[in-house]
Amino acid sequence: LISTPNAGGIAMRRVPWRLPAVAMAGALSVTPKGIGCEVKMEGQDWPAGPGRRRFTVESAARCVSKSLPRKPQPPVRHDCGDDAFFLTSLKDHIAIGVADGVSSWQRYGVNPALFAWELMVRCEEAAVKHAGKLEVVELMTAGFEAAVSQDGTLMGSTTACVASLHCDKGVLDVANLGDSGALVVQRDGKVILETKEQQHYFNCPYQLVCLPVSQRTGLAGGDLPASSDTYTTQVRIGDILVFATDGFFDNVFKDKAVEVISQMATLPVSEIAAQLVQLAYQASKSLEESPFGTAAASHGFRHRGGKPDDITVLVARVVAGPTGSTGH
Repeated sequence: LISTPNAGGIAMRRVPWRLPAVAMAGALSVTPKGIGCEVKMEGQDWPAGPGRRRFTVESAARCVSKSLPRKPQPPVRHDCGDDAFFLTSLKDHIAIGVADGVSSWQRYGVNPALFAWELMVRCEEAAVKHAGKLEVVELMTAGFEAAVSQDGTLMGSTTACVASLHCDKGVLDVANLGDSGALVVQRDGKVILETKEQQHYFNCPYQLVCLPVSQRTGLAGGDLPASSDTYTTQVRIGDILVFATDGFFDNVFKDKAVEVISQMATLPVSEIAAQLVQLAYQASKSLEESPFGTAAASHGFRHRGGKPDDITVLVARVVAGPTGSTGH
């Protein structure tokens, strides 16, 4: 992506990809968690028995940067290149998010990861502050407004995918802006939720933009959280939830991802996340056909092989917990 001035401010657009150096392929940032929620049993998908039963979401995140290692500094929590993510547990909700900072800001001396992480941190804070009562678009909006209203000097742009799992009903709501996204796969391999990328034109995704106060005019070429596509699905015990940046979706076809997830469905989520990241990383270096190449061809462009990029994958599995559990 490059930024170009126009009458309304700054517009972001991508230029043809040039192969960068990819380093630290084996250095995957790790954030495993077990998150619990209390839930009312609903039909045969919930464990039988009297009263209320708690279920947990086993989750793990893995990422790999296409760039040389960087020491994380606040708000950056992990070196995922320009990607960011969060997962937080509330009384009866779980909030999740992934974001992909626009790397071309490096040309102007700006660390693209800063705004992506600032957005994720502020979304997490908003989820906690409002105790999960915000709808997903409202959650992204609250995080975005808090991020851009910091000291007024923050710069950058990012895509974002934010989700909320309502543990009292087992309902997952997702808001997706740009080309990060989510995939929900049941135990039998059926896909019950799949986000679609949003683009203004090929390889120019919808994105949130943050500029210094002195340079803010209108939307500055960016989009608002209200432009997100929203999705809702009912999750069941055993469902696998995958949230990832475009570094994964541009390199791994959905059918292949579903195949791997189905084969590993009973394995630890950390192993599933690691395998998906490794799959995308290998594909990014390959000359074999890729989703990105297929999309390029459909728009009249020629691109051979995968697309080197930062890759972040967060995997969560819905599981049942013991009756009577109330803690997190």
